[in-house]
Amino acid sequence: MSNKVNRAQRRRLFLSSFIGFTIIFILLGVIVFVLFRRAILTSTDQALQVERSTRLAGPPKKQRIQRPFGQATRDLQRGQQQTTHPFMTTTVVFNQNGKILNRAQLGSRYDTLKTLTLNKSETGKIRSVVVNGKYNFRTLLVKIPKDNGDKTVAGRYLMILENIDPQKAAMSSFTRVMLMTMGVFWLLSILMSVWMSRLTMRPILRSWERQTEFVGNAAHELRTPLTIIQNKLELLLTKPNDKIIDQAENIAIANSESQRLQKLTHDLLALARSDSNTLQTNFEVTHLARFMTDTVEPYTDIAASQGKTLSLTPVTDFKATLDQNLIHQLMNILIDNALKYSPRGREITVSARLVGRKWQLIVADQGIGIQTGDRQRIFDRFYRVDTSRSRQTGGNGLGLSIAQWIVSLHHGTIVAKDHLPQGTQFVATFPLNPSASLTGRRDKKKAK
Repeated sequence: MSNKVNRAQRRRLFLSSFIGFTIIFILLGVIVFVLFRRAILTSTDQALQVERSTRLAGPPKKQRIQRPFGQATRDLQRGQQQTTHPFMTTTVVFNQNGKILNRAQLGSRYDTLKTLTLNKSETGKIRSVVVNGKYNFRTLLVKIPKDNGDKTVAGRYLMILENIDPQKAAMSSFTRVMLMTMGVFWLLSILMSVWMSRLTMRPILRSWERQTEFVGNAAHELRTPLTIIQNKLELLLTKPNDKIIDQAENIAIANSESQRLQKLTHDLLALARSDSNTLQTNFEVTHLARFMTDTVEPYTDIAASQGKTLSLTPVTDFKATLDQNLIHQLMNILIDNALKYSPRGREITVSARLVGRKWQLIVADQGIGIQTGDRQRIFDRFYRVDTSRSRQTGGNGLGLSIAQWIVSLHHGTIVAKDHLPQGTQFVATFPLNPSASLTGRRDKKKAK
């Protein structure tokens, strides 16, 4: 992927993440602010409703209350010592024409509240008003019935005012804190968006690099046999009068390369199916002892023709669920790999054993071995420890990658280990029932 495309894609991912974070933070801030504002004014609105109910109920009945001697004097002294806000709860009485009737009761507050006007359409509604650009009130306009017991307000309009300057100050402080918090989170959203865009692009770039490398390696692997075949055919065309025996070597080389090309094409198709997950598997319960014998037996003659020994360790019969064609292909890859890299006179052993609720397939050779640093990479596509030796043996670096894919289809694992005193052993571990093993892992995840 070019740097220009990479930057453009990363920029799009950044913008989408940043916009998403910004919308979330704005919505969160608005919701918190609205809830805080509603909560902070709830008690004030309740006080207005209580005062409204008291006014509509009329004056309370007078009751003579016996107080201890001296209590009235103490109450008066205490009242003189207490100081109250001049505008906490105040009631303004309007007549039908909107004139304020309780000027004397308002006292010094009248100069501030005289600008209030009567709007009969707001009867029963709670409103927020600002008086003289300084005092903030929550108001409730009440129409007192004419038959109310309190004749001083019967048939008139009462505007009940509750001062909310403390609440306004609290809301102002809260707004500043919210804006500061939003600014901090906005900066964090930028950093998070940059980090997420890079994190999201990382697997895409890795996949792109692997795809580019795969295409390049595949083209190189295909080009070599095709070039050899083309050269040999062109050479035969220059000698039309020669007999077949005269060009047997060239024909044999072209035939060998065509077989190699066919195998490479087959491996590439297998990998393509593995990437697209379109392979249809056929899992069935299999007796391992009989299956192993039938699979290994044809290779014993091939090993003998190369001066090598291939033996199957006696297998204790047990049953496992597997795809016989895929496991046969896996054994073909591992045995063929062992034969290629084992010198003449050496032995290759194949074994299968039961390990708890799993079983293992082991192919061990006495060949050249694999360095520790190469054991993780040998399962990469087109990776070869020794390119020149792989050319001589006909390897293309795809066999072990296909082997790992087959093992993963059975929900197993495969590793390469030292086979002391010399050589390598490939150990593939499978669950006895792949579908049950997969279900068990899913159930564990749900339980967590």
